[in-house]
Amino acid sequence: MGRIISILMILSCLTQKILTRQNGQFIGASMSFTIINGTNGFEVQLDVISGWVLGLGPCGINCSRASINSNTNITREEVLQKQGDSRFYGNWTVEFKTSSMRYSQVIDINHVVYSSLNERVVDVSQKARWEQVWTVMRYPMIPDAPYMDITFEGLSWRNLSLQGDNAKWHLQMKVEPQLRSDTGKPNNSPQAISKPFYRLLLDKDNYIRVATIDPDGDYVKCSLSEYIEAGIASRLPLPNITVTEDCIITIPSDRSLGYHNGSIGAVGITVRDYNVSGLTLGGRLRSLTAISIQFLVQFLDKINEPIFIFPTLEGNHRFNIYSGTTWKINVYAEPISPALIDRFSCLGRQHEHVEIINVKHTSVPNHVNVKMATITWTPLHTDVGNHILCVGVEDSNG
Repeated sequence: MGRIISILMILSCLTQKILTRQNGQFIGASMSFTIINGTNGFEVQLDVISGWVLGLGPCGINCSRASINSNTNITREEVLQKQGDSRFYGNWTVEFKTSSMRYSQVIDINHVVYSSLNERVVDVSQKARWEQVWTVMRYPMIPDAPYMDITFEGLSWRNLSLQGDNAKWHLQMKVEPQLRSDTGKPNNSPQAISKPFYRLLLDKDNYIRVATIDPDGDYVKCSLSEYIEAGIASRLPLPNITVTEDCIITIPSDRSLGYHNGSIGAVGITVRDYNVSGLTLGGRLRSLTAISIQFLVQFLDKINEPIFIFPTLEGNHRFNIYSGTTWKINVYAEPISPALIDRFSCLGRQHEHVEIINVKHTSVPNHVNVKMATITWTPLHTDVGNHILCVGVEDSNG
């Protein structure tokens, strides 16, 4: 019998009329890292899932739904040449301090990380005018450095009516290379997944849950980003926004607080991992790694979006299966008339090869125009551990 694999399933709806063509190309990202044993020692593998305004992102000026799962090597360079700015998709730096240095040092690492870039398109909404890409890069650990603060920033966010135009995006994460006492290996960061943007209702307490896991089995805590952690999103946080340790975000959108129909703002969340008990990292009792999650929110008087309905299991449902077996689950979605369900999608946080099959119309009492789909995945023995799968649905409105 195979070893146990844990799956956390997230449900989300993809909706239209979010982005209009304005200044700014960035609409959010989540970062994580894994420390791997490379040819010349330990390396940091950087994973970034980022959202961009359609036509301005690495997917290219002709980006469409047909681009999903395609590599961006050619299209990314085409956009960079058109923009005339090699830093259009952001600038990477690392801050570190070795035992021989009196002060910490910040260096540009663009050439190294971009030379190792492997990037693919993971989602596109042509009507809503956004794209999402997954970027994997590597950077060697700096010898004798007890920590590395890696920063990803650039110009600019898609216009933020609640925080200002032409705002720089800024994400950062802390990497500590010391060996863990429980595994004898370096610590890996928590992992998270979220949509690049969310539509929220005005004059309501809105809730967003961000799914998180930790590959080392550590305890994960979320908090609202502070100081410079998330750039404009932490310097000018949305009015009355709060975040619980288990990553539930609450945004009361009263008009009296400055929210209005169509207003858009950026949210920044920091995720940290802590040892469960008895673990030391480089001789210290408690480990600490920090990663960033950022996304857009838009506030509207009315939202017409598809919904998942029973007998679909609720979001944040956790499954335990054995490697070598096949996991299957049926999901059911209903559109808001007169729209129709257009497609289902599924994104795995560790590049899981998930299939969507048996998409068809079906009958569910008291619901109309329902479609169902079967989500299936057969994990290998190398997949043992925790996984996040985000299942989405999109209607004919985009």
